Amino acid sequence: MKKIYFFLVLLIFQVKAFGQNSPNEEFQKTVTHWFSAWILVYQNIYKIDTITPVEFVFFDENYVYSTSTVTINKGETINGPSLLNLKLNWKKALHHGTITLPNKNSIPVGITSYASEIPDTAHHSFFVMPLPSFWKKAGVESKELGLDNLITGVFLHEFSHSQQMLNFGIKITQYEKEHNFGVNTNDDMLQNIFSQNKAYVDLFNTEVSTFYNSISNKELDQEELLKGLNLMDKRQKKYLKGKYKTLAAMDDLFLTMEGLGQYSMYLWLIHPEGGSTDLETAIKGVRRNGRWWSQEEGLVLFLILERQQESAFWVKDMFGTKSVTIMELIRSNLKK
Repeated sequence: MKKIYFFLVLLIFQVKAFGQNSPNEEFQKTVTHWFSAWILVYQNIYKIDTITPVEFVFFDENYVYSTSTVTINKGETINGPSLLNLKLNWKKALHHGTITLPNKNSIPVGITSYASEIPDTAHHSFFVMPLPSFWKKAGVESKELGLDNLITGVFLHEFSHSQQMLNFGIKITQYEKEHNFGVNTNDDMLQNIFSQNKAYVDLFNTEVSTFYNSISNKELDQEELLKGLNLMDKRQKKYLKGKYKTLAAMDDLFLTMEGLGQYSMYLWLIHPEGGSTDLETAIKGVRRNGRWWSQEEGLVLFLILERQQESAFWVKDMFGTKSVTIMELIRSNLKK
């Protein structure tokens, strides 16, 4: 009888211990993997070694794991990964369904992943994202990539924006202060404004299809590229005028930001030390059926650019304090 009692007590202790440790295990394993993926793309491929300051907010069904004292003022100090030059102090706490972000806004836990500027800082940012168990429970999946590769790609895409606060972020904030287009200022602006305009949608779809036709082979099809550029000029001149005139410049900015995010995801997916995915599957998986316009067109523009010029010649201008756009680069390469 005593042996049975002892076994039950031991079993209960093990179950409790597992319940306490397993969330930490997922956090440690996942964030270490995501950070390694970023290093592979950012340091090994892009040849950039330093990161501007970022506060991280990760969460699962019960806990939030953060480096921000705003998100977790009092909590359990835990070990966690560092990233390049960032020395991160991690804490863990129960979130009870709501998370306070480093910008002091509170959000309900849900499927969300993005980077945003922290007010009253030197354009520092924060990054928020659920851990894999949360995505799995929500039913998110990718037939082409699998869930783990998909959300690693999402991390790479969204985290790239945290390193663009000093260039594109500043410009977008300026546009937001100076203009009101009746929709939120983000990369889906044109989609939200024109998605019900069939003529615009048809012209946009033809434009994007033409750009993808230009990369159907390893060599860039210059004729198809020129057709695509002409269609883009036609679309912007016809629709982005009057009260929408400023949206032409914003279109180029968002295509650059979203395109670089998609391209970074793609580079990791095809790398043998990353997702080790074949080119066709990777592109199909990143495109996600073309559901988001700026991501769909932005990706192909970077696939065009890489056929024109190696990333070593342009990628550093996508981060830091410069803000050269993808369209400027593509058009300047046509003149060479």
